[in-house]
Amino acid sequence: MSQQPPASAAAPDKQPLAQQRIDELEMRIAFLEDTIDSLNDQVSTLSQEFLLAKQAMQLMHRKLEQLQQNPSAGEAMADEPPPPHY
Repeated sequence: MSQQPPASAAAPDKQPLAQQRIDELEMRIAFLEDTIDSLNDQVSTLSQEFLLAKQAMQLMHRKLEQLQQNPSAGEAMADEPPPPHY
């Protein structure tokens, strides 16, 4: 019958491995938190850009509707001479 080492003797061997795994997981969590912060900043920036683009599109839509309702306003702009670079 072979004897097994007591549980207290086996624990020191497993401790470094467990600590290594904990350290690795902590590093992964830190990396993921940094990635989330970076992505959150990008989403915020893109959201602001989208809002500005949406407002510009709405303004152009209103101007187009005004031109459709009053075509003579568009003709007045067409009567202007072309810019010098033409």
